[in-house]
Amino acid sequence: MPKHVNFLFLIFCFSISCNSQKNALDQQGRRNGPWKINFEGTDHPKFEGNYLHGKEVGSFKYYKKGFYDHPAAILDYKEKNDSVLVTYYTQTGKPISKGKMVNKMREGEWLYYHHKSDSIMMTEFYKNDTLHGWQKTYYPSGKLAEKTKYTNGNKDGVSFIYAENGTVVKELNFKHGKLHGAACYYNSKGEKEMEGQFNEGNKTGLWKYYRDGKLEKEEDY
Repeated sequence: MPKHVNFLFLIFCFSISCNSQKNALDQQGRRNGPWKINFEGTDHPKFEGNYLHGKEVGSFKYYKKGFYDHPAAILDYKEKNDSVLVTYYTQTGKPISKGKMVNKMREGEWLYYHHKSDSIMMTEFYKNDTLHGWQKTYYPSGKLAEKTKYTNGNKDGVSFIYAENGTVVKELNFKHGKLHGAACYYNSKGEKEMEGQFNEGNKTGLWKYYRDGKLEKEEDY
């Protein structure tokens, strides 16, 4: 799990547990209006945002201690539902990742960015905070590097690994997180190097090995 996901957990914790003496409450004792909480003993913000009778509305900015030039995370709350758009940032304000949370759990598509460029490094889909759907990884050039199907947090179904020239170099199948079913391996020219079957992570049956596109040997497992 990325470190910033753990940071998000801390966000939800300290956003409901901070000293509120200098911020407004409504008649029912709920947070209301602009709120800002500083790190203890400093004038540097820990988080700042607006409440409407106890409910977060609009953008909330969260900071890491010692880094104040740009928020470490910005959460955009939707007034009419429980969804939150979350974006994580580097110290210089470059996006690291972003996606939606519902009831404090990741939901739908999440995007992750390459460290040294603005190009997308990976896309994932979540259901109730669990990987569910296609996970795609990209080279810094933007070309697809891997495409793998997930079901309830496990690799499940077909997976393709690509060379940067677009050639498939691995075509695999998974079941409940383990290699299971047909598997083919190719070189960067697209020539087959190996093929066979897996059974729950182990090679099984007849495996064929190729050199320069020609069958070189066979092994039975």
